[in-house]
Amino acid sequence: MRAPATVSGRDVFSVAFRNYWWTSTIGGLYFVVGFILWGGTPGAVYSSGVFVAAGAFGLALHYTRTWKGRRQGLAVVLAHLLIGHFVLVWQQANLPLSDYTATDDPTARTFLIYLVSALTVGTMSMFGGVWGALLGLAVHYTFIFDAREEFSFKWVFPVLIAAAGMIVSSAFWRLDEAYRQLEDLAGHDPLTGLLNRHRLPGEFERLQSAARERRSALFLMAWDLDDLKRVNDTRGHAAGDALIRDFARALGAHVRHGRDDRSRDSAFRVGGDEFLSLHLGVHAGDPLVERVHRAFAGVSAGGVRCEHLTLDQALTQADAALYAAKKRRKQDLSG
Repeated sequence: MRAPATVSGRDVFSVAFRNYWWTSTIGGLYFVVGFILWGGTPGAVYSSGVFVAAGAFGLALHYTRTWKGRRQGLAVVLAHLLIGHFVLVWQQANLPLSDYTATDDPTARTFLIYLVSALTVGTMSMFGGVWGALLGLAVHYTFIFDAREEFSFKWVFPVLIAAAGMIVSSAFWRLDEAYRQLEDLAGHDPLTGLLNRHRLPGEFERLQSAARERRSALFLMAWDLDDLKRVNDTRGHAAGDALIRDFARALGAHVRHGRDDRSRDSAFRVGGDEFLSLHLGVHAGDPLVERVHRAFAGVSAGGVRCEHLTLDQALTQADAALYAAKKRRKQDLSG
């Protein structure tokens, strides 16, 4: 039994968050550098720097995985966009025209702040959906837009871009759900619901790292059903599938399902009648085998401690132990 290749991927929101933080940080730097090259006032440079600093902070949080859930990531993005919106509000109220134009015509400043605010509304709706759109529009029409402006495209453009953002947001959620379902199908055995062989390398690495950090044992157990071929031949494959599911339930009942990655074990179906399980803090397999046998007797097992082994080494030694156990069983039955 050889270790399968690792399959890796990223969910939609993880990629969207990463792109947002890089884009907002670089975009903020563009305005900071632009104000410096233009000869803008310290207020223009420092206020834009607030947005850049918050973006760099969010970028660092993203790569250190400080937040665990998607909704936490969305909340941080929306908070950063609100900071950007209120930076615009402050700049509109406090910066001189000379920061935007060499003339006394305020059109250049009005248009730039309006455009950036509208784009912020669109981004807030893209990540936050309806609530992000409402929040962004409320800030825009309350603090940025001049209600005395005669009716024109400027009145409706933020609403249109918010609607476009909500369409993108809906697509994000649907695509992310489809990705999650696809990942779940790719990583689990459809008959038993146990993990499949593609998940083995990642789970082995996770538990081995936890075992080393805790200076604890890690045990790999290989399981093989004794009578599956006979059941398939005499009673049909439906009965064989039922036997496989029965053992999967018996094994699953003796695999610890912890609240976090550091405390849960793993169980896998890696072939027709072949199963593996990884157990953190287990020094020997006999007590585990005895407990499983009380629920499901027709299975042979062999295992090895593997906290200091490679996956290939652990699989080879577990296979050898399983083969020896099956040989002893045959001898006992024949004797």
